[in-house]
Amino acid sequence: MRDLAGKRVLVTGAKQGIGFAIAERFRDEGARLCLFGRSGMDAALARLGAADALAVTGDVTSEADLDTAVGEMIRAWGGVDVLVTAAGVTHIAAMDKLTPAQFREVMDINVTGSWLAVRACLPAMGEGASTIMLGSVYGTGGAPDRSAYCASKGAVHNLVRALAMELGPRGIRVNAVAPTGVRTPMVEDLIERGIYDLAGVSGRAALNRLATLEEVAGACAFLASGDASMISGAILPVDGGWTANGFILGRGERT
Repeated sequence: MRDLAGKRVLVTGAKQGIGFAIAERFRDEGARLCLFGRSGMDAALARLGAADALAVTGDVTSEADLDTAVGEMIRAWGGVDVLVTAAGVTHIAAMDKLTPAQFREVMDINVTGSWLAVRACLPAMGEGASTIMLGSVYGTGGAPDRSAYCASKGAVHNLVRALAMELGPRGIRVNAVAPTGVRTPMVEDLIERGIYDLAGVSGRAALNRLATLEEVAGACAFLASGDASMISGAILPVDGGWTANGFILGRGERT
């Protein structure tokens, strides 16, 4: 991927799953990495095995924790070139079973955490910098039992568009990737608990399967690279055609 070697990259939610896979892809492209997450970050850093990387333990809803991560990057490398906001959470439940605390948690981590991460990085970003947020196909339409998640990812998509317009004059691009189901540890847990319809979700994609971690990471690397220098405010589906027919789930379906 063009121009990623030596880039200073902050990845939130980098302990495992999509976030860690994104960090691995940027490592392979020669980037310098700061892994950020709530726990297990030293172990994640050891697994990554990158020549030039650091780890910061913190919460994306904490301004102080994010400021610490950016400060570490400034001390190590002088600034931030790429931010990837991969931290996320979901609660799958009917609205009358979902608690207000669970709804707030999803919105706080998925939306407020993304906004705070951009805010923390902005003073350390210059012209040519890039932000990639993790959206979702569920941000493009509704689905039963996912009111919090759909609301949060729809908000992320419009946050991307708003920040692209605001930061474009500074030469900073803002985009999102919107995956379908990905076989992350979180999805594996949902499958084991019997509340994720693997066959149903896979069958909705034109390619008839879930996305891989590597495919999502590759899309993020592309959006961060010079090959995407004229792309900003975009929501890039990584869904195998899942949303190509214009709808997500029919009434009464559960995933």
